[in-house]
Amino acid sequence: MKKLTKRMKAITEHRVVVGIRGSEELAVIGIVHEFGSAPKHIPERSFIRTGKIKSRPIINKIVKAGVTEIAFGRKTPQELYQEIGEAGLEKTRANFERIKQPPLSAIYASHKQGRKLLQAEELRLKEALSWSVIARARRGPS
Repeated sequence: MKKLTKRMKAITEHRVVVGIRGSEELAVIGIVHEFGSAPKHIPERSFIRTGKIKSRPIINKIVKAGVTEIAFGRKTPQELYQEIGEAGLEKTRANFERIKQPPLSAIYASHKQGRKLLQAEELRLKEALSWSVIARARRGPS
């Protein structure tokens, strides 16, 4: 029973996140995509939040099956985290391909074309998508 408790507790100590890894500039580009920019007339073109929503059904299936496997000692929490991360990343990348609406404002697009090609920025952003396992914040008294 102690082994089962230890295995199940291990699942609750971490979580998987999908996001962007890279420079500060790339993080700003990602934030603008997610939330838009009213002063620059850039519409919201969320791909991480909407990717998370679209990955929920498959991740829920992975978790249900994975928890059972961990309970029986046939899988480790790390293996489950990897499955979750890969599935979430795959769905988010697929979702990224669909972020063409709403289109960028003509003013912003013409401004950005002079300094950097928008496609190059979007490619960098897509390549910076990744997943990682992080510790959950502790709640309540220790």
